[in-house]
Amino acid sequence: MAESDFTIGDIESAIDSCLRRNSDAPVTAGTVIRQLGGRKTKALADRIDRTLTGDDRFFDDGKGNFTSRAAFFRNYEFVLTPDEWEIQEGILFPGHRFAAYVSPAVFPSETKLCGPDGKPFAAKQINVPVSQVFHYHLLLGSEQLFDFFTAESAANANLSRRPQPTDLVTLNVFDLADFYRKHKFTAGDALLCRVDDWCDGRVTAAFLPADDRKESDLKKWIAAYEKALDPVFDRFESYPEIPEQLAYACFTGAGELPEAGKSASLDEFVRRTNQVEINFDSDHTVLAKRQAEPDDYPVELPEGVLLSRGETGEIGSLLREIGSPLTPIEVDSYILDCCYARELDFEEFFARAFGREKLKFVDEGQQAVFYNYVEERFEELTETYNRVDDEPKAPLRSTILELVDDRLAFFDFLSSIDKSASELSQDDLKELAALSMQLDEVLKLLNDPGYTPDAGDLDRLAETVELRTDEQEALIARLTDRFESGPNQ
Repeated sequence: MAESDFTIGDIESAIDSCLRRNSDAPVTAGTVIRQLGGRKTKALADRIDRTLTGDDRFFDDGKGNFTSRAAFFRNYEFVLTPDEWEIQEGILFPGHRFAAYVSPAVFPSETKLCGPDGKPFAAKQINVPVSQVFHYHLLLGSEQLFDFFTAESAANANLSRRPQPTDLVTLNVFDLADFYRKHKFTAGDALLCRVDDWCDGRVTAAFLPADDRKESDLKKWIAAYEKALDPVFDRFESYPEIPEQLAYACFTGAGELPEAGKSASLDEFVRRTNQVEINFDSDHTVLAKRQAEPDDYPVELPEGVLLSRGETGEIGSLLREIGSPLTPIEVDSYILDCCYARELDFEEFFARAFGREKLKFVDEGQQAVFYNYVEERFEELTETYNRVDDEPKAPLRSTILELVDDRLAFFDFLSSIDKSASELSQDDLKELAALSMQLDEVLKLLNDPGYTPDAGDLDRLAETVELRTDEQEALIARLTDRFESGPNQ
C-alpha cells in the first residue's frame, strides 16, 4: 500500500498493536510500518515519527526509538519526604510529588497511593491558606497550578490566578495518620514508593527510616539527577512543563541514577540543588540551569565615590558579601517597625538591624554604597509612612521581626564560638533559608501599602507565622545543642 493510503487512525492502531505485542521493546517507524504491512518510504516514516512524538505514552530518545512510559515506570522506585507539618497533621499532599512518575492523564489527587498491604490510603479535604501549601505544588508549573486548584474543588472556583497568601484553598490530601503513628514517623524519615501502574496512577509506599538515608548518598543522587536534566534542557529548552522535564530526567538518567533507596525526593532536590532553578518564561515556569541572580534591587554608586572591588550592583548580593544575613525585605521591615514604634533615630535602627562593627566591607567604596542605600531607604520609608494603613498590620510584622532577631542571635552565637554559617550542613542551611523565605513572603505582604487585610486575613497570616515560629525554634534549638555538645555528639 502507498503511504497516502494509510490514515492517522491506521497508524495509531498499528502503534497500539506494537505496544500490546511487546511493550518493553522500543517502537520505531520500522516496526509500525511492518505492522501496517506497507512499503517503507521516507514520507510514511516521517508521518509515523510525528505521530509517535506527539504521543505522551512514549519517551523519545531523539534517534527514532520510542520507549513506552508505562513499561519504563513499571516497578520504578522513588522517594517522597513528608515535612514536619504534614507529619504533625497526619496528612500527605499529592501536589507535585507523583506527577513525574505517573501518566499526565492522572490528576494529582487521583493517584492511588497504597500502603505495603496494598490497601489505598483514604483521602480527605482540608481548607488552608494558599501560602501554606504552595510549595507542595511548585513543580506542577505556574500554568498547571491554578488549573489544578480550580479542578480540585468547586470551592476554589473564585480563586484568583494571583491569589493573596491568605486566600483559602480546598484540597484533597491522603490520610497517613495511622501509617505515621505506626512507624513513629518524624522529619527525615521517608516513603519509598514503587510505581505499580503508570497508566492508572497506582503507587505503593513503604517506610524508609532516616537512619537508612546517608547524606553522601543523597548528594550523589542530586548530582546525578542534575546531570540527567542537562540533556533535557539542551534538547527541549523551555518547551515542556516541569513534570515532563522531571520525567525525561528519569529516562535520560536510567542506568546512571543511584538506586531509589539512596535517592533524594523531588522536594529535597529542589531545596538542595545548586545547578538547577525554577525560571519564569512568559508566565510559564520551567526548570533551567542556574543563572546569575538578576539585579532585582539595583544600587547606584553615589556621586564622588570610586568604584569598589566588591559587590555594589544588587543590594541582596551586597548584604551577603558584607556578612549580613538580612534580606532587602527584612531591612524594609525593620525600618517600618521603627516607624510604627515612633523610633526614628537612624543610628538606633542601624544598630538594631546590622549590629555594631559586624559588617565586613571589601573597601571604602563598597561601604559608601551600602550606607548610601540604607540611609536613602530609611528616609524614603519614614517620610512616606502611613500609620492609618499600617496600624492593623504592624503587630504581626513585629512578631516576625522577633523571629528574625532570633535568627540573628543564632548567627551571633556561632560567631562567639568561632563558627560560621558555612559549617552548617546543606540541609540545615536550606531549612533555615526556606523558613526565612516563607516569612519574607508574609513581610512583603504586610509592607505593601496597598494591602488592607481584614481580621480573618490577619488571623490566617498569624497562623502561618505561628507554624513557622515553631519550626524555627525547633531548628535553632537543635543546631545550638549540636554546636554546644561538640563534634562528637
